[in-house]
Amino acid sequence: MAGELGVRRFKIMESKNFKYNWEKFKNIQENNIPGEKGLYVLRLNERFGRLKGSSDILYIGWSKNLRHRLWDNYKIGTGGRTTQRVHNYLKKKDYSERVEIGWEVGVPRNKEKRLLEQYEQEHHELPPWNRQR
Repeated sequence: MAGELGVRRFKIMESKNFKYNWEKFKNIQENNIPGEKGLYVLRLNERFGRLKGSSDILYIGWSKNLRHRLWDNYKIGTGGRTTQRVHNYLKKKDYSERVEIGWEVGVPRNKEKRLLEQYEQEHHELPPWNRQR
């Protein structure tokens, strides 16, 4: 089913519905990440409880440059408050072994907004690492 501006709405918001090549965050290499705009999703290797239901999705994001966001901000630790928070979860709280990442390039920014809205509608809250829109 298509949403506004052709953004596909999943029947149920689950990471398995994203047709990504998932990779452990600790294993990603800078040269394998595209330097293009795109949507990315961080998921845990197990489901966890939400206010309503359960999920494995930790974060849904969009960037003008995936390589910069995922490598420089999250892997290395540069950037603002949100990117520092995600970096701390991945590195200092040692989630990098349990978190997988997937992405798609060239998608419009509104897809992130629509996915976050759907997640919030289904679970009555945003993904835990998104905190706010």
